[in-house]
Amino acid sequence: MNRLTNPIIWLYRIRHRCGYGVHSPYAFRFITDVIYEKTPYYAYSELAKNLSLKDRFRIRRILQLVFRISNWRQPNSILCLTTSDNVIRYLREGCKMAIITTTIPKEQIDLLWLDEPNNEVLTHLHVYSVLLLDNLNKNKDWFMSLPSVVTFDLYDIGIAFFDTKYNKQHYIVNF
Repeated sequence: MNRLTNPIIWLYRIRHRCGYGVHSPYAFRFITDVIYEKTPYYAYSELAKNLSLKDRFRIRRILQLVFRISNWRQPNSILCLTTSDNVIRYLREGCKMAIITTTIPKEQIDLLWLDEPNNEVLTHLHVYSVLLLDNLNKNKDWFMSLPSVVTFDLYDIGIAFFDTKYNKQHYIVNF
């Protein structure tokens, strides 16, 4: 089913590619320099060796995006609420100085990866936090109700920024 719906979804969202229609310099830079970055990073080939054959095609681009966001943001603390070891490896390789936890800490979180909605973690986010939500198409209502300022809908995952110096905006990106 996924093989049939992905091309249809991609065609439906084609007008939202490469940052077209985005007027915010911050959002445009994030879309072009992080989401659509095509340059192979230093760790891609080494990290891809540990992926299963099933994960090498569809999941790899999401994992590489997670790596690029971690590398771009350089967070001090990362909370990863997932069952996937691949996500943790890509986050760790993106920012080797970050402390990665899989349980909710008492202090604030800089970067957060969620497989499913979790309201408990929202109290640990601060102005410079970034939230990544997997399976966005199943959890869109929860994602849209976040107190975030700038959100990106990449269909498979959602990215939320909480920095209040930007205007509230929701972007659809054809990823």
